[in-house]
Amino acid sequence: MATRVTYGEPGANREPSPSLWKDCPQDALTRDGTGYFIHADFLGAPLVTSTITSALLGRLSVAPGFSIDGDDDTVITMKTAELGGYIDLETDGDDNDAVAIFTEPFGRVEIGSGKKLWLEARFEIGAVADQGLFFGLVEDAGASRDVVADNAGALIGESLIGFQILADDTNGVDAVFKLNAGTAVEMRSDITNLNTPAALTAFAVAADTEFKLGLKFDGDESIELYVNGVKVFVYTITPATFPVNVNMGAIFALKTGSAAAQSVAIDWIRGAYQAD
Repeated sequence: MATRVTYGEPGANREPSPSLWKDCPQDALTRDGTGYFIHADFLGAPLVTSTITSALLGRLSVAPGFSIDGDDDTVITMKTAELGGYIDLETDGDDNDAVAIFTEPFGRVEIGSGKKLWLEARFEIGAVADQGLFFGLVEDAGASRDVVADNAGALIGESLIGFQILADDTNGVDAVFKLNAGTAVEMRSDITNLNTPAALTAFAVAADTEFKLGLKFDGDESIELYVNGVKVFVYTITPATFPVNVNMGAIFALKTGSAAAQSVAIDWIRGAYQAD
């Protein structure tokens, strides 16, 4: 199978990370139909300058393959003074209001299959505050604005893999997974604040500060975790407790904790799956 040739460095902050995407056969996935490749730059996202209703949200597409779900009075705008699309999502100020963008299922983790999966996004949060955020993969039943549970302290009881920022640690990012309604398992806590590897400058999440999070399933038994293009940790899967053989799509969700509007601005989201 032909593979797009690139290099393994972290790359520029505003671009997808070569270290993560270097072995993604993008040409074969898109040209030959051997899998799926999605990239949302939000260049064609709707420019909404006033509040909109949840009835509209349920039918609105914000990028090819991406739908949006939110509570009444969710606001969608485009971040100004940016090159390319840069979508800003803001919840209403009521308790537990939420918004999410998501895809249909496009990939799965199959142990020993050789079928790799990639996912990455660049974004910034509007405030370090009482809120919950999840970016990652989720089974179809969990693809909604409520993938983060009420009070922003946990994730819902559906199978998922990805990154959370919850109300009990508003500037910390944990890499987690869940199998159905089981307890969330942390693959690695506070991953942006690691002291190793040396190539990563450790940081706590700050308002209006962009960063990248990514993950890759290696097609065998490992989940690789990336921060700003640096591979910070490799998690070895235990099939009995991990959501293997579950069809999943990408999701990016934000939920208000207490009664204050919260926002997240997303530069891009990219995902791919090597089905054959």
